[in-house]
Amino acid sequence: MKKIMVCALVVLSVFIIYLCNLDKKVYYLALGDSLASGEGAYGKQVKGYSLYVNEYLKNKNLLETYIDEFASDGYRTTDLINDINDNKKVKIGDKEVTLQNALIKADLVTLSIGANDILNKINLETPVDYNSLYNYIDDLSDDLEELLLLMRQYCKEDIVLIGYYNPYPYLNNKKTDDVFNYLNSKYKKISDENDVFYVEVNTLFKENPQFLPNENDIHPSTEGYKAISGEIISLLNKTLLNS
Repeated sequence: MKKIMVCALVVLSVFIIYLCNLDKKVYYLALGDSLASGEGAYGKQVKGYSLYVNEYLKNKNLLETYIDEFASDGYRTTDLINDINDNKKVKIGDKEVTLQNALIKADLVTLSIGANDILNKINLETPVDYNSLYNYIDDLSDDLEELLLLMRQYCKEDIVLIGYYNPYPYLNNKKTDDVFNYLNSKYKKISDENDVFYVEVNTLFKENPQFLPNENDIHPSTEGYKAISGEIISLLNKTLLNS
């Protein structure tokens, strides 16, 4: 009888240790547009910020799952809202994963969205109506708030929103700088109000113009993506990974 009790206690202890270790692992979901999927400055896929975060967690033996299959080039805020409401499905290996279920399971969600919305309104070949652009940003902010509220219905853990950088630094245009500063201030406020972490990258890119090597493309270099991931990892080490 004693042997049975000892064996049972050993099995129970091993199972508890397994559960504790499993609970410390991070289910990481990367959502958003071409920045989330890692499109490079010259039209090819490169190592994006989410892959660097994924690699960091893996090297620390903290990664349970990494999913970036829901991120898509050209995505707008309303596209992601529709995907969540429609409970979009993707095939990962031999398994089918739904977006709502991935949000429920996620310990960490990174989100870069909205660039396609705003850049659609800044056509450098024609004069920009900055007054209407500010009004558009206000509408876009309402879409972001709707998205974050929707995500919060499913994800109760850490959501990280990546801010904007000015993709046209070579223009040296204060009006464009002011637009992106306004946009970032709105997004930061909405993030705070919805218990979402906000990562500011505009200053980072302004101080490192080499992160945008192609004047004909708005996407960062690999170094730019790595710098974004560094800001995310720094945040995680103070929050999720410090708990």
